Amino acid sequence: MIKAKPRKKNIVKVNEKQEIKITRQPTSEQLEESKLAFTLLNITLICRNHKNIWDNEIKNHDGYIRFDKLMMICKIRSLANKIFDANFQADEEEENVKDNFFYNNILVEQVNRSITGVGENPLVTIDDKIQRLPGGFIGTLGSLARMVKDLVRLKGVIKSLGIEKDIKKLINTSEKYLVWVYNEITFNELL
Repeated sequence: MIKAKPRKKNIVKVNEKQEIKITRQPTSEQLEESKLAFTLLNITLICRNHKNIWDNEIKNHDGYIRFDKLMMICKIRSLANKIFDANFQADEEEENVKDNFFYNNILVEQVNRSITGVGENPLVTIDDKIQRLPGGFIGTLGSLARMVKDLVRLKGVIKSLGIEKDIKKLINTSEKYLVWVYNEITFNELL
């Protein structure tokens, strides 16, 4: 025998209102400015990690670096910090990234380009092992080189902000350091 099931009453919902959050697409200039800000922040983090690698090598493994070359790393980091502080507000950039899909994509792209040098513990690469360098040394240098290339690509935004002189100084200092490492530290035949 089949038992009858109780009927459920249909509930009619009349014009329920839900708030829809609208995310506006920023202009390409705003996106480029954010890309420049993220690039400068990444350069700061990469230089900090690279200097920490040098400090550890000097302290624990009897490493040696000329003072002017060590100061070049610090100069690159301080230039990137100075440019960022003068032209961008960290709180504003943070709000943009949290709430906007477009800014978030730029941040993810920049971090992916510099992932080997930005983390707390830089990644050990095969080149570090082959050339008997400290762990993370080549990774941080590669990330720095990619970020400097990004700075060169962002010349339109740099020009609109009027910071060509500072960026040129940052690029030149970075290139000098990278050339010195290539000529003096690495085994060029292996690269």
